[in-house]
Amino acid sequence: MAKIIIDTNVFISIINDEADSSASRELLDKVDSGELKALVSTITLAELAAGYYQVDDDKGWMQTLQHIISSYNYTLIELDYKVADKAGKIRAETGLSLPDSIIVASGLIGLAEYIVTFDKETRKASKYIKSVTPIEIRVS
Repeated sequence: MAKIIIDTNVFISIINDEADSSASRELLDKVDSGELKALVSTITLAELAAGYYQVDDDKGWMQTLQHIISSYNYTLIELDYKVADKAGKIRAETGLSLPDSIIVASGLIGLAEYIVTFDKETRKASKYIKSVTPIEIRVS
């Protein structure tokens, strides 16, 4: 069973009902069914919380948060000194933004095989982790 780290934009594609949201929904369904194990960085939680709070959807945020932290198929990777150190190195070597570097580092610490994202910038960290979209992981 593959272990992945999910970037914030995968969740956002569903929340905003974007064009590729069906692939993102399918991915999260595979996590919910246990076909995939997913890691989620606390940075992703912070970014999602900000989005929900901006549109005054506290209830939606609480439902999302509760689902992620209570599901056996999701593992939360907290920002600690190991993640911070690895993220600093990734940022220095790739030029990725600090939040993206932290998410990549979280995946590495959690032993993810892939980062699932729509962000092409994340491919800068390909020496560390393979970057795929929800569409690409669906067909692999």
